[in-house]
Amino acid sequence: MATVLLIGFDSPDPARLVTELASSAPQHSFDAVVGVPDERQSGETVGLVWCPHASEDAAALISDAVRAGLPTVALLTDPAIPAIDFQAGHVEFSFPPASCEEVLNRIDLVLARARGPEPRNVIRHGELVIDQDRYEVALSGRKVDLTYKEYELLKYIAARPGRVFSREALLRAVWDYDYFGGTRTVDVHVRRLRSKINDVRYQFIETVWNVGYRFRAPV
Repeated sequence: MATVLLIGFDSPDPARLVTELASSAPQHSFDAVVGVPDERQSGETVGLVWCPHASEDAAALISDAVRAGLPTVALLTDPAIPAIDFQAGHVEFSFPPASCEEVLNRIDLVLARARGPEPRNVIRHGELVIDQDRYEVALSGRKVDLTYKEYELLKYIAARPGRVFSREALLRAVWDYDYFGGTRTVDVHVRRLRSKINDVRYQFIETVWNVGYRFRAPV
């Protein structure tokens, strides 16, 4: 995951905006930074820099961020966009009144461009990424350690979000017809999966009572 540098100029209430951003986007980590980092950091971090507005300050600070390889969102009060080299990196601009929703949309845009095209063999649901070529699963940028059958079960239902599967159907699809264990095996693997990818923010696997399970893609 990339680091995003969020630069603000003369915001009337930066503390309020930061609080709104943090509560509206728990998938991001909002950290105050001094200056521009020399290289990308690990994790989905949004760095916050507030400074007095001046066109030369804006151009210099944004250019430094872009040269450092940081996706950048600049909150400008002046409608004139600073003269910078747009080819050097990813940058988005927002002008007043800059709502929390708009700023988050700009952050998502620069993150998407920084990640580049999604590989064909990747299943992505919000912060959950299933890389089918590498047999790897990551949640919010952190690798999730799964057994082979846990991975196969997650991949199968995540590729069909919203569809309800009976335990018998999952047993046939993931364990194949020659498996002689009971449907209890499915329950055990679902419980283990939930302990690894479900938490307060994410409830990917839902129980449909008297039927089975389904994968719930985040909105």
